[in-house]
Amino acid sequence: MQEPCGVRGGQGEEGLRRIRLITREEAFKRAEHIMNEYRAAYGIDFEMEYSFLPVELLVPTQAELSEVKLLVVLEEIKHGYDAPITVIPYGRRYYILDGHHRAFALWKLGFREVEALVLRPKVRFLPGVVRTAEKSGLRGIGGIKIVRD
Repeated sequence: MQEPCGVRGGQGEEGLRRIRLITREEAFKRAEHIMNEYRAAYGIDFEMEYSFLPVELLVPTQAELSEVKLLVVLEEIKHGYDAPITVIPYGRRYYILDGHHRAFALWKLGFREVEALVLRPKVRFLPGVVRTAEKSGLRGIGGIKIVRD
C-alpha cells in the first residue's frame, strides 16, 4: 500500500501545516464516492471506466490552484506518485471533478496523457460542472491560475 505523501511548509503566523496527498487507493474510493453523489443528485446511473486521456481534452472546473500544494505534487510525481484524477465526459471533453493539482502538474512536466477514472453516465445529461467551467471561462489546463498561499 502506498503511503500518503506530504510536506510541512511555513505559513507565516499560521505556523506549520501539513499537505497530505491522497494515495492511489484513496483516489479510487473518492471516485466511487463522487459517482454515488452524482447518482443521487441527478437520478441517473453511471459506470466507472479506467483510462488514459490526452491532456488537451481535460477541462478544469477549478479556476485556482495552491502554489504550495502544486510544488508538493510536482515533486512527488517525480518520485512515482500516481493517483489518478476523476473526470466526467461531456461532448468531446473531460471535466475534472477531482485531481486538478495532479492534472496540472503532469501537464507542466510534459506528460501528454493523464491516468483517469471516468464517470460515464448511462444517459446523456448536462453536468453542472460544465456550466461552472463555461461561466469561469475555463477551457483547458493552461487556463488555471496558480495562487500563492
